[in-house]
Amino acid sequence: MTPFVLAIDIGTTSTKALAVLSNGNVLKSSQRFYPTHYPKPGYAEQNPEQILKAVKEVINDVLSCVTDSYSLQGICFSCAMHSLLAVDAAGNPLSPLIIWADTRSSSKAKQLKNTELGHLLHEQTGTAVHPMSPLCKILWWKEHEPDPFHRTHKFISIKEFVIHHLCGDFLIDHSLASATGLFNIETLAWSTEAMQLTGLTASKLSEPVSIYYKTKVKSHSDLHPKALGIDVFMGGSDGCLAQLGSNAMNPGDMTITVGTSGAVRRVGGKNVRDDERKLFRYLLDPDVLIVGGASNNGTVIMDWFSREFMSSATLDELGKLASEVPAGCQGLLALPYFQGERAPIYNPEARGVFFNVSLTHTRAHFVRALMEGICFEILSIVKSVESNCGPSKKVLVSGGITHSLDWVQLLSTITGKELILSGEHDASALGAAAVAFKGLNIPFHCSQKDHSVFTPDHSLGYLYQHKFEQFEKLYLQVESQFAQEG
Repeated sequence: MTPFVLAIDIGTTSTKALAVLSNGNVLKSSQRFYPTHYPKPGYAEQNPEQILKAVKEVINDVLSCVTDSYSLQGICFSCAMHSLLAVDAAGNPLSPLIIWADTRSSSKAKQLKNTELGHLLHEQTGTAVHPMSPLCKILWWKEHEPDPFHRTHKFISIKEFVIHHLCGDFLIDHSLASATGLFNIETLAWSTEAMQLTGLTASKLSEPVSIYYKTKVKSHSDLHPKALGIDVFMGGSDGCLAQLGSNAMNPGDMTITVGTSGAVRRVGGKNVRDDERKLFRYLLDPDVLIVGGASNNGTVIMDWFSREFMSSATLDELGKLASEVPAGCQGLLALPYFQGERAPIYNPEARGVFFNVSLTHTRAHFVRALMEGICFEILSIVKSVESNCGPSKKVLVSGGITHSLDWVQLLSTITGKELILSGEHDASALGAAAVAFKGLNIPFHCSQKDHSVFTPDHSLGYLYQHKFEQFEKLYLQVESQFAQEG
């Protein structure tokens, strides 16, 4: 029988599973969506049980469709970063899942960010001091929910929750741990300084293990029989595995992902410095650092505009509408910080702004202004990454943005980069498949091919350079006006 692995990517809006062969071909895929709840300003929560159910459903869906001529050899996970929930000793949730977009801990992050300890923790853990991080979430929890805080058996991510319920262990891979703000990426252990600051002990967190560490699926009445007893490899964070799954591991390879949120990444060495503290440094494994910056505001902004003002137009339709408007939107400029922002400004209090609005502007102008604004934000992260890692030689783009080729072309023109569309399958899941095959000692040759190449329209270079300067100046002029919520 031909071996295959099940690669599962637990994302913000959905969980996807791919049955992947060692040549990178995908036999079957499945996806389940779930909502995010916003019960108060600054809160962003999900139901962990709902996500666990989605994971089980995609496993069952894929395995029920793969014929007996193929043999499941392993399961491996990719997962979104920065989530946190409290659980009891049996792994039952004591709280909702707080995701990366939650900014309730803004005041704690603000207090810590520019202190000597804050600088030390950013350098030691590779994670910016920001309300996205579990470090700041735990500090908020300790202050605002002291009784539940002290009764909690462990604070874990959604991936740890899933692993525990499938396999019975409380484990976290080094890759995901490196995005918590609690983990020392040099010693591969929970940071002593972070533990002292939060009042936690290592026993309140999961055991850190290699991305290749394996456990096994225990008996479950609601799981497909083919999954029972199968090796489960830990895998890593979605961002680090996306770099691996995109075949972007060479020096100078850059990936740009614009999905619900956005990110720019490069493989970096141990000598990469970030004196301005604008970037993350996350582990793929102890020998490979992924350096980059993440934005809170990607396709989620276009989804919002479509839902509220367009009767749910698709991204492709929005891109075509935007292409009807001249470059530069006839003076209209948008700051797309609807959910606060991470890199490079790290301001959870930032909000969206439309500037220089006139009666000549139509709905199409606002769509294009948002798309341009998100591209400007990506450009600002690209500049930060390249200032630390050097010029990029090859740039691959992936995520929801690829559903609008007009928007991809706009991104190419604004960044001044030739962009290569990544293959059709989820890069993070393919990265997880690569980890599983390596753990199984089976050679893996990803057949995911590069698709269309987009080249910048250099005739618009001066216009967008000027517009980008306006974008940066506008933020500096309004920065002090953003009021903290909650």
